Amino acid sequence: MTPAQRFQDYLRIIANPDKMQVITKIEFLNPDDTVAYALDGTYKRRYGGYADSRAFLQDGNINISLNNGQRRTASVRFENLDNAFDYAVNKLWFGQRVRLLKGVILSDGSEFYLPQGVFYFNSPKTAWKPNARTTDYQLVDKWAYLDGTLFGNLENTYEVPSRTNIFEAIQGILNLSKFTHTATSNIEAMIDCVKPLFTDYYNNRYNTINGEEVPMNLAPYTVTTALGSTYGKVFLDLNSILAGWIGYNANGALEVEPSQDDINDADKPVMWSFSENSKTFLGLDETANPSQVYNDVIVWGENLDGGVVGARATNHDPTSDTNANLIGLKTYVESSDINYSNEQCQALANWYLKRKTVLQKSVTFSCTQMFHLRENNLVSVLRSDKPNSPIEKHLIQSMTIPLKVSGAMSITATSIQDFPDVTEVSMDEFLNAQGGNQ
Repeated sequence: MTPAQRFQDYLRIIANPDKMQVITKIEFLNPDDTVAYALDGTYKRRYGGYADSRAFLQDGNINISLNNGQRRTASVRFENLDNAFDYAVNKLWFGQRVRLLKGVILSDGSEFYLPQGVFYFNSPKTAWKPNARTTDYQLVDKWAYLDGTLFGNLENTYEVPSRTNIFEAIQGILNLSKFTHTATSNIEAMIDCVKPLFTDYYNNRYNTINGEEVPMNLAPYTVTTALGSTYGKVFLDLNSILAGWIGYNANGALEVEPSQDDINDADKPVMWSFSENSKTFLGLDETANPSQVYNDVIVWGENLDGGVVGARATNHDPTSDTNANLIGLKTYVESSDINYSNEQCQALANWYLKRKTVLQKSVTFSCTQMFHLRENNLVSVLRSDKPNSPIEKHLIQSMTIPLKVSGAMSITATSIQDFPDVTEVSMDEFLNAQGGNQ
């Protein structure tokens, strides 16, 4: 079968979970990201002549959340009778990287896997009982090598000069040596040798700064991060300039995506459709979170001349049940020296309003295991329990997937029908309404 035919076969199989044979694998990676060896739920797969072992992948979960920064964590348990998977030098040690994969046996008997993330080992725990020895590990995604969890603390002040290409600056940090904190061409020494995925949204787009048209993908000023902070903080500051999404994807590549292009979620493809009669659907829970919702966002900053910049975004959408005309203004205010122009503040305000409005309620699906779903994408459900049986689309916010071959997974999502139309208020209009005061 071609790759496309194999994926379609996978979709047919997960739609009939009674006949689905789930498989799980963990690949232990070399420093250059090649596979050294792997374990699955039943036996050790041998790579590169590595010694045989009685260990196998026994239990655990993968947790995925839509965040800027760390998105994936996991827990794993190994049956470890011969101690090969102890946390020790020359066994599993600091900096060991693994890839988790889930999949199914296809109709032709072949294995089909989809990656669920690349992780580092953290927090080992070993248990020894008569005739049993297990090792538990908490796993953290590759952001842990940027935010100081395992690596990434700055030994000196770090500067990204004004007019530096933001994506080149991020790539430059990933290519620093773990051993010397200087640029290296040795991929085994790099913080991350995997090529990042950068959006092209900002190509040929400009901000007006002091009367000059400046490409949006250039740093508008020198971004300074103090010693004792982290490379992750540098990335988050650069990402704030773009008003974007940043984090590691399921393949272990760093991604930067635009929030400006993230407003119209209704246009995204639906990755799975649930209904009461589908075998994959096990039920849902709805939760209201009134304390977390905001319908008014104000973002402040400072331009390059020291002047005030800002913007406001308000939910006056009459179709929204939390609009300001219905429940009053519930305002969120953010002020940061990272924010440098009215346009950038407006982009952030619009995005924050969307994110903070959809927090008003969430839906958690319980379903059979499936492995192609990704955060910030859509699933739908036919609500036969509601009048006229509407089909509701929901944006995936988080997922929990068991590593065992049995057991349900959960998906927490927010309805795209809760995303409001945004009323933008320029800084001049806002200040005038406030009598000229912030």
